[in-house]
Amino acid sequence: MKATEKRIKILEAAKSCFTQFGYEKTTLEDIGKKLGLNKSSLYYYFKNKEEIFTAVVVKEAEKIVDDLQNEFEHKEQPEEKIQVYMKKRLTYYRKVLGLHKLEAESLRQIQPGFHDLYSSLMQREVVFVARELRKIDEQLSTKMASITAELIIKSADAIKHDEILHNRKSIEDEPDYERIEKDTELLIRLMIHGIKQTVRKYSKETVY
Repeated sequence: MKATEKRIKILEAAKSCFTQFGYEKTTLEDIGKKLGLNKSSLYYYFKNKEEIFTAVVVKEAEKIVDDLQNEFEHKEQPEEKIQVYMKKRLTYYRKVLGLHKLEAESLRQIQPGFHDLYSSLMQREVVFVARELRKIDEQLSTKMASITAELIIKSADAIKHDEILHNRKSIEDEPDYERIEKDTELLIRLMIHGIKQTVRKYSKETVY
């Protein structure tokens, strides 16, 4: 079996374990047992459990992004498209935390590696949102649209992570997803409606 195929098999087994036991309770032995491998064999393909989990989530996220972007391809209103896209993106994130029983402390440990793997996927999201921003204002430069799209996505992630990692009184508390959604919606409205008055003016005064 090729290395790529073996990695895929490991990720499938890991996803099954994380779903069944939760992230914290899953061990490398659990994952290896599903494949008939010992723990040391897994280290040939992945550094640790965190890296395996990150790869599982990114692989799932790639499919979600594909499905979402295909779903919104023919919708008319670009602002509504961005808003709904970001809401469904949050729904997916919530599902990941709930399905794999991921606690805040584990999330803190995973975040650094996750950002590295997620960067290429995020760039696809930036391209998607930037395209919709240019439909709102065709005079917006391609570069400025990309910068604004990245700010929207990163700011939405910051709102989400602030609530999940810092605002909960205890790790047993459910994050306030309603607040995250409302704050994200307001953020997007402010940024979109500020494009014509602020972003375009700013873009003319800089190299953007």
